[in-house]
Amino acid sequence: MKLFKKLLLISSLVVTSNASTLKEIINDTLHNNLNLKALEIQNQSLQKNYESVENIFNPSLNVGINYLQLDGDTRAVQVGSTTTAFAKFSASLYDGGKSSAIKEQKKYEYKSAKQSTDTTKRETILKAVTLFFQTKTIQENIKVFEEKTTALEAQYKRVKIKYDIKMATIDEVLKLKSEYESTEYLIEELKYQKEELLQNLSLLTNKNITFLDDSKLPTLQNIDYKESSSIESLKLSLKAQNEVTNITSSVNLPQLKLEDTFNVYSYNDYNSKILADLPDKQNQLMLTLSYNLFDTTSKDKIEALRLAHLASKQKLEYVKNQEKMIFNLATKKLITLQHKLNSLKSAVEMGNSVYDMVKIKYQNGIVDNIAYLDALSKKIYNIALYKQALNDYEIAKANYYFSSGKDFETFLI
Repeated sequence: MKLFKKLLLISSLVVTSNASTLKEIINDTLHNNLNLKALEIQNQSLQKNYESVENIFNPSLNVGINYLQLDGDTRAVQVGSTTTAFAKFSASLYDGGKSSAIKEQKKYEYKSAKQSTDTTKRETILKAVTLFFQTKTIQENIKVFEEKTTALEAQYKRVKIKYDIKMATIDEVLKLKSEYESTEYLIEELKYQKEELLQNLSLLTNKNITFLDDSKLPTLQNIDYKESSSIESLKLSLKAQNEVTNITSSVNLPQLKLEDTFNVYSYNDYNSKILADLPDKQNQLMLTLSYNLFDTTSKDKIEALRLAHLASKQKLEYVKNQEKMIFNLATKKLITLQHKLNSLKSAVEMGNSVYDMVKIKYQNGIVDNIAYLDALSKKIYNIALYKQALNDYEIAKANYYFSSGKDFETFLI
């Protein structure tokens, strides 16, 4: 017996040591979540896209060589074959602000994506925290209902003995057996729900999670609301939309382009007496100024972008109001759950007291098994509600912290 107790103690210590803490789950989610990793890679892509258009003059330098061969009848003043090596430099001195607008657009898109990733990160961590405490509720309810089965089993064995000596009816035995089996089924259902939640946590953390410890969130009060990264992302998207309008409008502004080409020539199959002054080297400078007098698309495109920008502004205002509402409701939710916890704590104390009295009366034959089962069910029901409320309170704290718009790492890690 002592050996069994020692083994039980050792096994419980092993389970506890392998239990995942809330802090570990948050860190694992931040560093291992595949969706968050994918978003980081996408952000790197947008960053490179921005860096590719940083130089608004779009300078380019090309080198090459070409060979020209004239076959058939050629005039005396023509060269039969010409080889040309060249180096060409070009730059857009002014393109109506198009390149500058593209640069700004890519910058705002990149910054907006980073803010959006932060929002997704916050939502993912909140989901992990919620799953953690939902799983804790299931774990604790399993323990509560296992206590109920223990009590039912003890009473079933006691009544079975009385039935065998004709001191109890078969109805009493069957009633206890039915309640015991129903509770056993409920426990199995809860175990499945626990496994489902743990699998979801494992997916978020990209790590196998089998057991959770008793972590709690810190208690913080009077947190001030600030606009979230989601709102900042929308603001940056609006700026990117403005730049798209500037890109479209640039078509109606002057365009100035510089091109400079240096050529080196080699000639064959020609009349050197007639063509004695063929150049060996030549530099060609070209400055092009153009202006679009008329097109049929830019006006409507600009109007479409203006309307899209207006719609985005309306959405931004809606999200601002929505976030403030969510934060205010989260604050009130905490207060409501505090009152609920106080009420349920009293209900648990009352349920335990009533059960203890009814149990004694039942064992002494003063009340029947219906009264006993009713008292036991109410006791277990109140305890289960209280355990759930404790974890609901932790989830409410998480919603309160996250909806405040503050950096979650300051109070969770």
